[in-house]
Formats: sequence, C-alpha cells, structure tokens
Amino acid sequence: MEKNELVEMGFCSKPHGIKGGFTFVLSNMDDSCLQKGTELTLFPSNSKSSISSEGEQFSIKSISFGNKVIVYLNEVDDRNKVESMIPFTVKVSREFFPEVDEDEFYLVDLIGLEARDHNSGEVLGKVKDFYDNTAQTILVIKSPGKEVIELPLIDQFFPEINIEDGYITVTPPTYVEGGK
Repeated sequence: MEKNELVEMGFCSKPHGIKGGFTFVLSNMDDSCLQKGTELTLFPSNSKSSISSEGEQFSIKSISFGNKVIVYLNEVDDRNKVESMIPFTVKVSREFFPEVDEDEFYLVDLIGLEARDHNSGEVLGKVKDFYDNTAQTILVIKSPGKEVIELPLIDQFFPEINIEDGYITVTPPTYVEGGK
C-alpha cells in the first residue's frame, strides 16, 4: 500500500450536540491515528450527503474517545452543516499511520492478499475485507466463484501471513456432521 493512499477509518451517520459535533464509528475504537490536526477526507455514503462525490478534506479541531468518538472539525461549527454532510465515510492518508514493528502489520494490508490452503498450496481466493465481531477480527475471503469464507484471524486458521510476497495461508475448518 502506498503512503499517500486513503484508508477507510469508519463512518458518521449522527451529529453530536448543537455546536457542530459528529459521532464517528471507527473500525478500530481501541487505537487510532486520529488526533487534533489530522486531515480527513470525507466521502458521501449516499445522495443525502452534501459532500462532493470526489471527497472533501477537513481537519480535526478536537476528538474525544469514550463510549462514542466525538469529533469537531475546523471547517464546521453548527449542527445544520453537520446534518447536511451526513452520512459519510472517513478516510485518512496512510502517511499518518505510525510505523509498525517488523512482526506487526495493519489489517488493511491484508486486503488483496492471495489466500492459499496451508497444506496443499491451492489458491482459495483473496482477502476481500475484515471486520470486528466484538470478540475478534474476522477475515473475509472471496473465492474466484461466489463462495465466501469468514474466519477469525487467529494462528490456527491463518498460520502464515506473508505481506511482502502477497499471500496468507489458510487452514480451513473441518466440518463434522452432528449425529446421534
């Protein structure tokens, strides 16, 4: 992934208060590179949003994390403007992401990796997406057909991740029919 590529961080569909606040729903609520001064690019989620389909840049005036992520933007100071802008997705340039250690990676870096069977090497598909089910991260793998495999991102299912060479190995679960 290039440093200047935009990475989706979450979305906004609700205002907060009357002074131009937004309630963001972030993909990762525990650790975020979003802070005061971070430049965001917002894209409309549907035709109700007044944001240009090309995306518009804003900068964070203040942000607070808690039960909700409350954000104020430098360019917005009233609820009417907020309501005209929502719903939208929030994207940030990859350049704002801190460097990771050698054995770490960002989940977004897994998207597009080829998924190979760990034992046979057979190509099962590509990593299409990921999401958090509140217990763990789930990787979504789409086969060349229409089959979709969703598995927790744990070592037992994904014993090898090789981002440099563009693949991840998968140990698919064995299904056992229930019997009496």
